[in-house]
Amino acid sequence: MNQQPEAIHNQQTRKEQLYQTLRCTILGILSLLSYSSVSASANIFANIPLHLQSKSITTSSYSVKPNITFYIDDSGSMSMNIVPITYKCRVSKWVPNPDGKGGYWPPFAGYEYGFNVKPKNTSEVRYSCDTYRRIDSVKEVLTDIINNYHDDMYFAFRPMCGTGDQKKFNKFYDTSDPENYQNMLDNIKKLETPCDTPTTRQFPVIARNLVINKLKYRCQKSYIILLSDGEADNTYSVSDKNYNNSKDSRYDAYFDRDYSSENERLNFLARNHNINKPLRLKYYTDRLNNSNFGNYIYTKDYYNSSGRSINASPVRRKTDEAGQPWDEVDPKTGKRFIQTAQTFTIGVGLGQRNTNEAKIAIPYLENGATPSGEFNEKTNPKGRFFNANSRDEIINAFDKIFKTIKGEMTASTIQTTTTAPTIAISNTSIGNLSITAKVETGAWSSRICISDLDKKNNNDTCPMQPSFDNRQLLLNDGKNTYLFDGNLNSLNNSTFKISNNNKNRLEWRDGLLAWLNRSLTDSTLKNNDFVLDYRTRRPLKDFGNTRDIGDIIDNPILTAGNIENNRQQYLITSANDGMVYVFRSSNSSNYPYDLKFNYMPMGIERQSNNGSDLIAHYYKDLTSKKYGSNDSTPHRYLLNGGMVVQQTDGSNNRPQQIFMVSTLGQAGRGAFGINIGGHDVITGRPLAAENMNSSNWYQDVFLFQTPSGKDNQFGYTVGTPAIARVRVNKAANASDTSITDHIRQAAFISNGYNYSSTLAQDISAKPSPESALYIYDILGIDVGTKAYTRTGPKKGELIAKLTAPNSKGGLSSPTVIDIDGDGIADIVYAGDYGGNLYRFDLRSPNPANWKVHKIFTADAPITSAPGVVLIQTPGQNHSTSQTAIITFGTGSDIYQSDLNNKQQQSVYGIYDNLNQTQVEEINKNNLLKQEFIQKERYRLLSNYPLNPKVHRGWYFLLQNNTGERVVTKPVIVSYAGAVLSRTYNVKKENKLPDPCKVTTTTQRTSVSTGKIQYNIRNGGALQISDPNFVFDEHAPAGASVNKEGPFGFIVLGYNAIDIGGSATQKPLSEKTPFPESCSRAAVVAATTDGEKLTVNVPRCPISIKQLSWREIRTSYH
Repeated sequence: MNQQPEAIHNQQTRKEQLYQTLRCTILGILSLLSYSSVSASANIFANIPLHLQSKSITTSSYSVKPNITFYIDDSGSMSMNIVPITYKCRVSKWVPNPDGKGGYWPPFAGYEYGFNVKPKNTSEVRYSCDTYRRIDSVKEVLTDIINNYHDDMYFAFRPMCGTGDQKKFNKFYDTSDPENYQNMLDNIKKLETPCDTPTTRQFPVIARNLVINKLKYRCQKSYIILLSDGEADNTYSVSDKNYNNSKDSRYDAYFDRDYSSENERLNFLARNHNINKPLRLKYYTDRLNNSNFGNYIYTKDYYNSSGRSINASPVRRKTDEAGQPWDEVDPKTGKRFIQTAQTFTIGVGLGQRNTNEAKIAIPYLENGATPSGEFNEKTNPKGRFFNANSRDEIINAFDKIFKTIKGEMTASTIQTTTTAPTIAISNTSIGNLSITAKVETGAWSSRICISDLDKKNNNDTCPMQPSFDNRQLLLNDGKNTYLFDGNLNSLNNSTFKISNNNKNRLEWRDGLLAWLNRSLTDSTLKNNDFVLDYRTRRPLKDFGNTRDIGDIIDNPILTAGNIENNRQQYLITSANDGMVYVFRSSNSSNYPYDLKFNYMPMGIERQSNNGSDLIAHYYKDLTSKKYGSNDSTPHRYLLNGGMVVQQTDGSNNRPQQIFMVSTLGQAGRGAFGINIGGHDVITGRPLAAENMNSSNWYQDVFLFQTPSGKDNQFGYTVGTPAIARVRVNKAANASDTSITDHIRQAAFISNGYNYSSTLAQDISAKPSPESALYIYDILGIDVGTKAYTRTGPKKGELIAKLTAPNSKGGLSSPTVIDIDGDGIADIVYAGDYGGNLYRFDLRSPNPANWKVHKIFTADAPITSAPGVVLIQTPGQNHSTSQTAIITFGTGSDIYQSDLNNKQQQSVYGIYDNLNQTQVEEINKNNLLKQEFIQKERYRLLSNYPLNPKVHRGWYFLLQNNTGERVVTKPVIVSYAGAVLSRTYNVKKENKLPDPCKVTTTTQRTSVSTGKIQYNIRNGGALQISDPNFVFDEHAPAGASVNKEGPFGFIVLGYNAIDIGGSATQKPLSEKTPFPESCSRAAVVAATTDGEKLTVNVPRCPISIKQLSWREIRTSYH
């Protein structure tokens, strides 16, 4: 760079001041280059569930994303420190273990900025620091740009001295692709400052090799953003014009056509610097902006990387990637397309025009912009040179430019109505009701259908529905619960990220919350200056009302409580309008349940590490008239996690309390617990839905919520939690069998997927750095048989965090089992996204002694909870020797990439001897392999015998090359197991995409459900004499069958040891005898078709000892 040391010194302070506005400058430019209004917030999951992804893709002309070339000054002066010196530091904060003994240092997180001195390490925090250089500021700005606009543009990153690695720098990156996105960020991160400032010499190289030759489509726009902190040197590239009379195909004279001789060119580029240098960049940028380069596009680089030679035998590329000539007639204008590029220039730290350096550097950059001149809103609004102006000025300057180049690509969802794969049963001694849901993708709503299981039902009808007339809306921010009404004043527009127009101060309440409460009136809309676009949810033919409830997609439907009006007291579900729905039994025969309240956990975190990105910020998206219809207004997951509802036991005439725990699913990172109804187990006071006659009824609904911000290390909690009582006694020599005290109601929550220390920047799935099980106290009460006092941990307090050693990927749904019948959790099993299966051993009363063991590793992700049965350990004669069989399937369908993933998946059964003190991981080579045999329309499993002395379990493979997978928990009845598999099929019209013309293609996605059953003992076929599921009356016993469309089923009372699911808790008791392989009552089961499902189970013989009417016991000898 041509500057004196003292000039550098004098210039330093000016540059530091202007670096603060550098980020705003470039981001202001880029915000206007964006060709669509897609939200910058990343959705790392599939926006729409895979089986609902039928869409019509319409591409309007000019929809192709523009090419943006960052031409960045990486000269030596860019390596100087910011003065006064500041530091950027990565931070690691000590995480103590819940028992207070020891802890661990997590990996260093991303950089934090603004440290005036290098901070010292303490016992609680460690730092890894570097000084903050000028180039670091540029890296930070460019990283922000890629983060914010990765979906909207193609980016090329070309350092001024980047002449070496052309594979890396001489290309445009489609940063909507996660791999390209990461490569671009890596390139920026590795940027160094190795050279002088060859701006003039490198510009034609970049223009010819990158901007021109890498153009994809004839209508595609091209932009160069040149950023420099000093004056260009005097080097230049070789001419592209042949000044001899001989023919030479290398020379096409695109840039140098106006020179009559080489000497004339050198007079301009290499001599008379003070006069000519301010015009040298302009010479190239004007040509690029004003002269069509469509006839100068080649298949390979025109220049070598240094610009000192022209490559031999260039071959012109005569058509674009749509197969059309570059000069085809534009159907919009009737004129032929031309290809040009516009240049923006940014001077960094150049100060005033009268300084020695700026006298040339500023005119050089100012003249080189197209149009030339420094931007000024009043005197030169078309100028494209920016000398550290504010962001607002830049946004206004560029707004008019990009209104003319905006295109739009919309993927419009084709309205679909389908059955949600979830079902509940209201079970009483006088009859059973099935509760199912249908979802439609027009208004993204659901319809809950209630049917009498003892009657013949038509899947297309909905004989009974709940009523919604008494809705009350609750919102909770993690600490406070708010009841929505016209007087609520505790929140504001900022709570929900609603922009202000100085007239909509109360839109958050009178607009958004009223709309969510289904109470927004037309007159309110008409008479207020709201900024949101509130859609009207109208009835749909053959579906009904679309305004009652949002889309139920893999959300559970649950029933709970005692009998009221001849049905279970409560019906609970949730939907992607962000709400829990709590219904109570009514005395109406047509509307057997009535909505009592909605609960919205608005304070749970999404894609941030500091609590800045919350679910509440996305509620406004639901109101858009185009919600869920295209990529610009995508469908949102706002609550689709798993839920568990339990009612406490009523032994000794104690009050029974009904409460639930829910995760957020793809909506967020955390979980929460609330009261549903019933009575406080200590005071007997009515709670929640049973206390609504009290004005403060809503104050007792909230129980707990997991933390946000720096204390939140959850990933997206996609799985289902569990609820069970645990023994927590840290005293020395505490009993491991006592049920009288030190018993807690606990929530078991897996840490979930995609946690990282850089969530705000992540655009694709990242494996969570650990697989961990969190155990929280729910009620803050000791529920031992002789206790029932508020003592010990408070509600929502973490009892333990159990992290699997050397784990990665994130833990999936847990299954909690009681191995001795006392009602206390003993063992938890769960898999993770890395394919590992873990045993969490809770048999010690002291959480500090709870252990985690990896027992198996599968070949693919485990995304659902396992099923578990107990048998007497083979070869052992005493009943206390127990072995668990853990059965599960593999596969994933939460990411968009899962749609076309054809990796072969499996179903497993793993034997785990619970009496072994040394737990060894089981190898797949020690498993028995069963095989499917196709027989007409059915699949039958082989039935090879399992030898306990050789085999530690079994497995069978699902269909190959189809993408068949298992993403739901197995159902177990006696020793019969059943899983539902999903296979996705995509049918897409193959039309040549041409973003310069209007084209429409249709893509339809369908799902096929496999109903697979097997013998849990060996993984083989079930025989007619075995317990079995009758999925098809015409199929052989034990056969597996397929069904087009989503499907689900439920079986009541099928596995007494699995205590973590929704149920009424049984009284704590002394340990019970080992179970038998029989049922003492008919099994109640139903499908999402609203029909009964026949499950054949041997009946137990009459016995003197009376067991629960639902109990099904298993024993293998």
